[in-house]
Amino acid sequence: MDIPGEEYMNENKIAFIICTNNQLYFNECCYYINRLLLPEGFERDVIGIEDAPSMCAGYNAGMQSSDAKYKVYLHHDVFIKEPKFIFYLLERFCSAPDVGMIGMVGGCGMPKTGVAYLAWNEGTVDCREPDFAYQLICDPAQQADCPVDAVDGLLIATQYDVAWREDLFVNFDFYDVSQSFEMRKAGYHILVPYQKTPWVIHDSSFAKLNHYDENRKIALETYPDFFTEEDGFSFVYEEEWENLSEALADEVRRLIDVGNWEDAGKIIELYHKNQMKNSALELYGVMCEIYEKEQECGIKEHFFDKTGGYEAACQKYITVRFLLRRVECEMESAAYSELKDAVVEGRISAETLLLMILHGSYDKATVLRKVIPWCEAAGDNDGAQKLQAFYDRVKGKKLPFAYSKRVSVKQ
Repeated sequence: MDIPGEEYMNENKIAFIICTNNQLYFNECCYYINRLLLPEGFERDVIGIEDAPSMCAGYNAGMQSSDAKYKVYLHHDVFIKEPKFIFYLLERFCSAPDVGMIGMVGGCGMPKTGVAYLAWNEGTVDCREPDFAYQLICDPAQQADCPVDAVDGLLIATQYDVAWREDLFVNFDFYDVSQSFEMRKAGYHILVPYQKTPWVIHDSSFAKLNHYDENRKIALETYPDFFTEEDGFSFVYEEEWENLSEALADEVRRLIDVGNWEDAGKIIELYHKNQMKNSALELYGVMCEIYEKEQECGIKEHFFDKTGGYEAACQKYITVRFLLRRVECEMESAAYSELKDAVVEGRISAETLLLMILHGSYDKATVLRKVIPWCEAAGDNDGAQKLQAFYDRVKGKKLPFAYSKRVSVKQ
């Protein structure tokens, strides 16, 4: 199939295009990309698009700036942990020229309701919510690559350039479904590969749906023939809760910024009585839990001491979370040496480590095996014993997983 301009594309180059508004996340995303094995003679390029007005606009800018035949569009909170990721993509693209797009999770048969984010029934991803880590399984029976009708935008790989519809989708919803349909309109197929274990980690958060319905209606009007299934979910948006939870998050941020962790914790306690979720409040909840536990245990050098307000406290917390993840991915020791040094020197307590592993690590036993000796080297035998007791509880246990909503209702 001939594509205008394809003859000018560099077939030995892969570009990673990332829309970002957070330097810490962007840097960590790039850290994983730069560790990926690269075929001989291949080039790797990383293109960051800062503060794009919409996902489609940002991805168009990135696409137009690169001559790479192969492009990977991903969120800055997606970390590619499979070292052979590039090889696996190229194997599939090169063996099937009619495959234009590959995603990590996707859907066969898109629902007539247009609620696409609940329609995924193929693929898998390592999900890290602010307070819990688990493997999302969209098809427990998948044993081979699967053709799909659309993929989730957490990561989209292509071997052909098709314009993103920034004329239609001016926010951050439906860019992925739209691009899937545009790729199919261009005559190409879409694939979700079989992954024995997830290829990527997604620091997933709870979706903000304030613009979702308007974009859903645009998608239904633009692509009526692509929404075919009757098993869709209705769209539900709790606007009152969204506004209230954002106001609570603003207040918790203000309290943390002035060092008033006690009152911040009281708001979090009230929030936890509600069954609904807010990503920021879940994150602040773990931070407040760390503060309270260290106060209770009489830790002299508190994890958030001398951080200088909310921004610095959050940055420190997320940095340590990232370093623990590198431990979990069993990277070389140089990849997390600053974390090891901080623990051995007594600047990070066992209590903090335990809570961060509890809420942020998927394979907790792997992390615990590595950090327990650090606490022992710091002379914190009580802390090491607490971590050892935690390890004894989780070792050999089945790792947590959840089915996607569309699959779970059929189980």
